[in-house]
Amino acid sequence: MTTMNAVAEAVREAAVAAARAVDRLGVRNGNENEHGEDSGNNGNNLGHLERPMTLATFLKVKPPKFKGTLVATDADNWFLAIERSLRAQHVPEGQHVEFATYMLEGEAEHWWQGIQRLLQQDEGDIPWNTFKDEFYKKYFPRAARDAKEMELMQLKQGNTTIAEYARKFDDLCRFSKICQGNPADFEEWKCLKFEGGLREELMNSVVPLEIRNFAELVNKSKLVEECSKKAAIARADRREASRRDLIQNLAPQGRNFKFNGQFDRQNRNQRNGNFLARNNGNYDNNNLGEEEGGQSQQTQDISVCSRCGKDHGNRACRYGTHTCFSCGEYGHISRNCPKGLFEIQPGHNNKEGFLP
Repeated sequence: MTTMNAVAEAVREAAVAAARAVDRLGVRNGNENEHGEDSGNNGNNLGHLERPMTLATFLKVKPPKFKGTLVATDADNWFLAIERSLRAQHVPEGQHVEFATYMLEGEAEHWWQGIQRLLQQDEGDIPWNTFKDEFYKKYFPRAARDAKEMELMQLKQGNTTIAEYARKFDDLCRFSKICQGNPADFEEWKCLKFEGGLREELMNSVVPLEIRNFAELVNKSKLVEECSKKAAIARADRREASRRDLIQNLAPQGRNFKFNGQFDRQNRNQRNGNFLARNNGNYDNNNLGEEEGGQSQQTQDISVCSRCGKDHGNRACRYGTHTCFSCGEYGHISRNCPKGLFEIQPGHNNKEGFLP
């Protein structure tokens, strides 16, 4: 009887174990989708990390392609982007090189085919770190990284805005050996370096604040820059107002005065007209000046005829009368004078006998 009871107990335990196994199998099948991939219902979600992933699944995130470049930062940007894509799809580490190199095209693809033959002599998988070292050795060598670090050390704000300066500063920091590891270890260094590159008028306002958080430092610098711009505009407006007041005070009294240089232009044109009038009078008078009639320049300017615009002294103006300038008779000109007289009257063209 005891033996039969022991056998029955063993059968019941076997049945319970079989039922539990069936239950576990059903749960596992429920967590997999129609493509055999884990649906994510498992609490610890570790099954999909252990199974290989198909290339089609990886391409769903549209990872970037790389055709090769002469710009080192472009190569670095691509590598960082492909790493994000691999992490986003939870690609197993053993497939990182396979999927990443699938995105190489053109010159980059030819380069990798040659490197792959050298690295796979033992037919084993190429580690991700090995691919990374070879990629950076080709497209972002140490000399290029050193040049970027030197550019960071010499970076100044110059004529750029705070936003542009901070963007360039952050971009160069990722290539610096100082800015590697835990950000808290080099946060103060970044702040000091950033302050040292600011323009003098901004530096004088920002440095006394002693900000040692980089994000806060950039925001405060932007505020100071904005206030500085507003102050500069206000100063310019005050200078312009002072200049206008000065010009108004210097304007002649009792005249219609307009700004923007109109009064100055009128005075200047008037002076030029007087100067030309005096010169024309001197030229037509054969530059006789004070030698003819003993009159001064001022007297000649006053005695200019209002009818012909010339200076002919005390003689009557014969302009337009068709009168001989030699004998004074009407009907002929001086060159055809029957009396044979030919007298030059100042201020007139005696070749024709009268002014046209």
